[in-house]
Amino acid sequence: MNQLLVTLLLIPAATAFAQAAGFPDGATTPSAADIQQHITGKAFDIKLADGSMWHVQYGSGSDYDFKSSKGFADHGDWKAEDGKICSKGSKIPYSCSEVRMKGDDMYLKRDSGEIVQFVETH
Repeated sequence: MNQLLVTLLLIPAATAFAQAAGFPDGATTPSAADIQQHITGKAFDIKLADGSMWHVQYGSGSDYDFKSSKGFADHGDWKAEDGKICSKGSKIPYSCSEVRMKGDDMYLKRDSGEIVQFVETH
């Protein structure tokens, strides 16, 4: 009985680790132009493993607005590079994150290694 309980408790942790381990099978590295086309002038919701949410609005220029469900917000500039989105906010320091595409879905690798999916809002 205890072994079954331990196994059931470890399944969610193993699943979360597997999701954080890498991009989905078949995901490809997009060009800077593909990234720009996919996100420019659009808004996305991004759900994190801890259940919190990010909302990111990419302007038609090089600006972005960021809001977290935990109350943090920022505004800054972004640019696309082959396989990366780079940004610098007024509070968030300059950084670049790897992105991959699978069909029309875009995924980003956080600094923690967690892979998150951009879900376009309408």
